[in-house]
Amino acid sequence: MMAVRPRPTRLKGPVKRISVARLKNLVRPTQRFRRFTVVWCNGNGVPFDTTGFFAVARFLDGTFIQATRFDSFGVAVFSRLRTPLRSPIVITTFNSAGVLFRTRTSPAGEAAFVIIG
Repeated sequence: MMAVRPRPTRLKGPVKRISVARLKNLVRPTQRFRRFTVVWCNGNGVPFDTTGFFAVARFLDGTFIQATRFDSFGVAVFSRLRTPLRSPIVITTFNSAGVLFRTRTSPAGEAAFVIIG
């Protein structure tokens, strides 16, 4: 089952035009995730329905960092890992019964990581 997203709505009433110069001040290219985020999707980029799945983060030496659950949109956020990562970590994913699905290594300097497949 694929994740369902809400449909965009059309604005009603008069449309207000904004100059491009004002828009440049609103968008900041330095914005990033504050906590390390993992997205699990298929080869086409569609997130899996990962309800009940969870992920475990460890350092390369095996030291446990944190375990967290995936939401139904294939996203897991590690609240104890600030971004960008200072050292590489190993991410292992499990289903609700504890069966291991994937083991991946995320390099240092990342704010988000995508597991494909």
